[in-house]
Amino acid sequence: MKKLIIVIVILIIGGVVGYKYIYQSHRNIQEEEAAFNIEATSLVKEFSEDADLASKKYLNKTIIVKGKLTEIEANSLMLADAAYCTFDVNHNISDADLNSEYAIKGRCIGYDELLEVVKLDQASIIK
Repeated sequence: MKKLIIVIVILIIGGVVGYKYIYQSHRNIQEEEAAFNIEATSLVKEFSEDADLASKKYLNKTIIVKGKLTEIEANSLMLADAAYCTFDVNHNISDADLNSEYAIKGRCIGYDELLEVVKLDQASIIK
């Protein structure tokens, strides 16, 4: 009987912990303070030279990336052909802004070795 109660308590605790982990609150990247402020070309260089070290440093961190706007899509931008930034909503940037300097804040989600770009999500424009 005592073992049964212990097993039930462990299962309840495990269930609560699992539920809290799966349904944790969504990070608000726009309100978080950036851990790093870096040029897009420098960021890509760090990943291409040592992807493991750069991943440990930047992955899942809020960062500000700066560079010239080189590509515009409905919900994404490319800075200096090095940082691909996706937005949760469509941005208001037009083709007239190409080659303008921008600063984008977002969460670093990794490095695409094939395209040689660093990817950010939940991006917002700092300017």
